[in-house]
Amino acid sequence: MFSRLRKSVKPLSIAVALLLLGAACSSDGGGAGAVETIEPVATVAPTEAPPPAELTKVRFQLDWSPNTNHTGIFVADEMGWYAEEGIELEILPYSGGNGDQLVTEGVADFAVSFHNSVALSAPAGVPLKIVAAVVQKTVEAIGVTADRDDIQSPKDLDGMVYAGFGGPFEVPVMKAVIQADGGAGEFDSVVLDTWAYQAVYNGDADFVIPFLTWEGIEAELHDQPMKYFAFEDYGMPEQYTVLMVAGETWLAENPDLAAAFLRATKRGYEWGAANPDEASQVLIDANEGIFNDPELVFRSQRMLSDGYFLDSDGNWGTIDPDRFGAYSGFLFDSGIVAGPDGAVLTTEPNWADYIDMSHLIR
Repeated sequence: MFSRLRKSVKPLSIAVALLLLGAACSSDGGGAGAVETIEPVATVAPTEAPPPAELTKVRFQLDWSPNTNHTGIFVADEMGWYAEEGIELEILPYSGGNGDQLVTEGVADFAVSFHNSVALSAPAGVPLKIVAAVVQKTVEAIGVTADRDDIQSPKDLDGMVYAGFGGPFEVPVMKAVIQADGGAGEFDSVVLDTWAYQAVYNGDADFVIPFLTWEGIEAELHDQPMKYFAFEDYGMPEQYTVLMVAGETWLAENPDLAAAFLRATKRGYEWGAANPDEASQVLIDANEGIFNDPELVFRSQRMLSDGYFLDSDGNWGTIDPDRFGAYSGFLFDSGIVAGPDGAVLTTEPNWADYIDMSHLIR
């Protein structure tokens, strides 16, 4: 799920692409232990409140195939909460485009984006605003197969092969984590996109960056034991990972519609966090034929609901500008943040300028 600039590569998610490739992307065997079988949950009926006579269309751009990063959107739509706000939601399928660009070009009104993506595109002159955080903390980690006894911590990755996705932030992040553990931060990087995970599973590469809330669970279900090194354990600032963005012009011209959309969206995500199994079934039912393994959806939604979707006060969507700026500042210090002319910035942006929480709290 990341176009990042792969998430702008998961988006949700690259693992969905692997999942749809079937046997080519799975491993057989018994290395991960028994997995609980989850029975389908009965479909939840929409609320009975009649929608307004006329609805205004709002276009929402996915970042990848539907997955649990999007559950709140599908819940709010299926439960009729967008209609209650006078909105007819159009969910645009992933088309390979960058959500940051699509909202500013008028293709979509809102889009899924990523902390890494916005911290690079906004200073470069893409006129967007972050309107909500889909998740509250880092969902990524360095992943290696559990049988790699020669890799006990990040410093052991020196001289090894990173299977990546082509995002400009990937190598600086890996280098910083390895150096924080006492290594030199020197390794080879190959861009494999959706095959990065399989390359690590097969031993053709040594480490990768999975989303623990999707690829991490998928590896377990495919009997592929993994071990992970969390970024924050090695001094990396927390990131919001998955964000929701809109174009500056559209927001200025449609403040009430933006607030209505975010009210329903917040309701969908918070209900999904409180009712993870029911929300999973809504996502599955709304996307017939997408999920070959529903258990992945149930377990992912439970994990996200248990500590990622909501802030410490139980609210969805909130963003602390200082927290956003801490990780963004790391990217700036890495020398990969450029301005509109393409030249690397020498003065750090005011990261709060790219956040607009006014519509979420209305």
